[in-house]
Amino acid sequence: MDEEAVLECRTGEKEWKCPIKECNAVLSRKQTLKTHILHVHNIQAGCPPKRYKLYETEETVPVPKRTMYRKRTLTDIDSTSSDNLPTPINEKPTTFEDQLLSLPVLEQASDPDETEVFDNYSEQPMDLVDISSDEDAEYDCEWNPHDLQTQDESTSNNDPPIYVIPPRDTLYQSPISKTEYQLVAGAFISKYNMSATMAEDLLQFAQLLIPEENISETSFARLQRSCGFDANYLKYHLYCELCKKLFDLESEDESCKTPECKGSKPDNCSYFVTGSLDIQFREIFEREGVWESIEEMKQTCTLSNTIADITNGESYKKLLEPGGFLDGTSNITLSMFIDGIPLYSSSSVSLWPVYFLINEIPPQKRFRKKNMLLWGVWQGRGKPNMNMFLRPLVIDLHNLYTNGILTSVKCDNQLKEIIVRAQMIIATMDLQARAYVTNMTQHNGEFGCLYCMESGKVVPSGKAYCRVYLPREQMPCIRTYDAARESATKSRQTGTRIEGFLGESVLWHLPYFSMVNGIVIDYMHGILLGITKKFLDYWFHSKFSCQPFNISRTISDIDNILKQIRPLYVIHRKPRILTNTYQHWKASELRNWLLFYSLPCLKDHLPGVYLTHFSCLVEATYLLLTTGLSSEDLQRAELLLNKFVENVQTLYGENAMSLNVHNLTHLVYFVRQWGPLWAWSCFSFESFNGEIKKSVHGTGNVCKQIFWALQAQKRVESRSCHAKSGKVQDFLKRLQDSRGENVNADSEAYQCSVIKSSKAQVKLNDDIKGSLKFYANTDDDLGFISISKIAKHGFQMFSKGCTKVRKQNSYTIKLNNVVEGLEGNGDIIEVASYVMEKRSKKVFAIGQLMTSTGSILPRRVPHLQKIENVGPKVNTVVPTDIFREPLMVIQGRADVYAALLPNNNERD
Repeated sequence: MDEEAVLECRTGEKEWKCPIKECNAVLSRKQTLKTHILHVHNIQAGCPPKRYKLYETEETVPVPKRTMYRKRTLTDIDSTSSDNLPTPINEKPTTFEDQLLSLPVLEQASDPDETEVFDNYSEQPMDLVDISSDEDAEYDCEWNPHDLQTQDESTSNNDPPIYVIPPRDTLYQSPISKTEYQLVAGAFISKYNMSATMAEDLLQFAQLLIPEENISETSFARLQRSCGFDANYLKYHLYCELCKKLFDLESEDESCKTPECKGSKPDNCSYFVTGSLDIQFREIFEREGVWESIEEMKQTCTLSNTIADITNGESYKKLLEPGGFLDGTSNITLSMFIDGIPLYSSSSVSLWPVYFLINEIPPQKRFRKKNMLLWGVWQGRGKPNMNMFLRPLVIDLHNLYTNGILTSVKCDNQLKEIIVRAQMIIATMDLQARAYVTNMTQHNGEFGCLYCMESGKVVPSGKAYCRVYLPREQMPCIRTYDAARESATKSRQTGTRIEGFLGESVLWHLPYFSMVNGIVIDYMHGILLGITKKFLDYWFHSKFSCQPFNISRTISDIDNILKQIRPLYVIHRKPRILTNTYQHWKASELRNWLLFYSLPCLKDHLPGVYLTHFSCLVEATYLLLTTGLSSEDLQRAELLLNKFVENVQTLYGENAMSLNVHNLTHLVYFVRQWGPLWAWSCFSFESFNGEIKKSVHGTGNVCKQIFWALQAQKRVESRSCHAKSGKVQDFLKRLQDSRGENVNADSEAYQCSVIKSSKAQVKLNDDIKGSLKFYANTDDDLGFISISKIAKHGFQMFSKGCTKVRKQNSYTIKLNNVVEGLEGNGDIIEVASYVMEKRSKKVFAIGQLMTSTGSILPRRVPHLQKIENVGPKVNTVVPTDIFREPLMVIQGRADVYAALLPNNNERD
């Protein structure tokens, strides 16, 4: 039955009647009808199925051209592979079969000395070295082609082995040593966060690719020990679930020693894990160049009159005074961070890691994961008892302060042993963690401020109440160390809350650490996630739609402005629209909004008094984030913050006067004591939290997985420079966490680095050629080559010719000097292209000259400048030796604004 006969069976929509008279069945689809006719009546209905590869069975069907091309290509590959196989010295096989038969088998070697070497292979040194062999040596072993019959039957003429070891007098050795193999394996496993099972399988897979007689590592546990992650690295602290007291690990008694506590030490006892700080310190100090940079940092920190880092703060400089902790010694200081992070989205289990950073490491490298120290991790539901959790920390810190650690450092290309002592000087955390650590009331309780005696006031907030901290005509008394310690002691003795303290914190037992002066205000949680996010609610949430400050009706216009912004390449998160997303913005997005996007977006939308008020917070935060703060900058920032706090109640009501707003009055004090906000913010530590979560596999012994991932990276960083193989060094360099540290430059040029160049000659008009010849002092028209981007002052500077500038603007550059153009003067250039004079290696930018015409608001926010083009043409040549740094460009509603980054140390 053909297809036309089948179509005649249709009697209506979704009705197909069987043509067999004895049947007359009604089906709903044509395909169902065909199946029915075939299976019930054994009749083929419709077009027969097309047969596949008819050219293999029917001579009349031609072979498709694509099939013929593929077969011819495979034949060529087979012949090429067979040509590359090694051949015996005295014989030249002509066919692939002859070549395969000529492959040597080491087990058949006739040299008795060689056999003895394999028998004693286990006695070879652990670190193998390359042994050069005489290329002219004759093969002394006898070769029997029939021995190939013992090989695996899966080996065929089309599946040659990966490599061949020809028989020779000397022993074949690997190109890398065992230590290098361990480094590569550890680096690869930690880089891609492999589980223990996956790591074991990887090591076993490597065994399939190398000869059986080898001493490479096959056990993941032994590989961990070779990287310093042995039984002495981790320490498990067991504690009682009932009274939250630590068990004595050296005691064999299973019961809790706390009076009237019935807790015991079962097999599944709760615990937290700490890592060896001594081992982590040594891994960092033994890296080349680390100790030299620490000593240089300590020597130069007193030379600056401005505040550029934590080492320029007043409290830090006191440690450098004669008799101070850092006076002419090998001592260092530490910054601590503690916070809770959710481990799984489907449960309440959380991690509480405790990190340390070495303040004397230069800021460009200080916040890298390889220089971070992880003291301990608590895992469980809820929150830990901080006095119980931090008690071993106080013991370790006291030991570091009094005894120090003995370590080897490299100075002047020589290793020497020194004793390094350490002192924790600051700790940073959010408000909730600060209350737990200090054993104080939360931010909504009476006397919730750690730094002054402001008690707060309870006011209605919706259907409930909240505590606010209203400004006073007379500032409240500042807490001192002695007064705070006395209040904490009285609270412990009486069991009642005394001036905000619920008891003593274990950190009071560090004799050199003051919680009042050392626990700093984190601007990431306070200003960004606290104040800035709350003000977004005031402006754009519908529940405030009746208020004069609410501009939710214009949110679509502001979204259009955000869509047009193309940020610098260092800002990885592109601007998101406000509609239905600002509640989920990350802290880095809120920082970019506060410093760069907010005022250009809110201008012409937010009423003037509210815009001017918010600009006080914008300018003050930008000032406190800059590198090189002067005393005048601090005075202006303090004035702006005080004005902002004073007017929050008037403009937004009492409910807006939260503890985060109150803490702004203490912020400048901590900048004077400990440097700019970025030097002790939580941004770097929060990125560590994301890294350690990636190293978690499953639910078993999560803390051990985290510590292993960190120690493996530290070991690779400290030992990679000792690898003898250049290929191993290159491979380890790619696996290391070096993002943002180095720029892969094609070549060095005059006062900059060339990242991407072209050998093609550039085509320029006469005006530009004349300017180039003048600057380069040459008459050669063909002496210039094209360049896409350069690196200078730690920044990459692009041109419009780069393909990666569609969503980013990293080609608008601030100049150190004012440049005279054909149509006017300017101090900014929008780079269209770069050219380099080959003889002198001088690089020049060709682009549109621009100039700044004033700040976005009169006499306020000077870092946000309105910019305009100087002339209509891209015809200005500027030498790159006067380049300063790229600008953050924001396209506003009608104007274009630009701003410099406050610092080059804190990036997304």
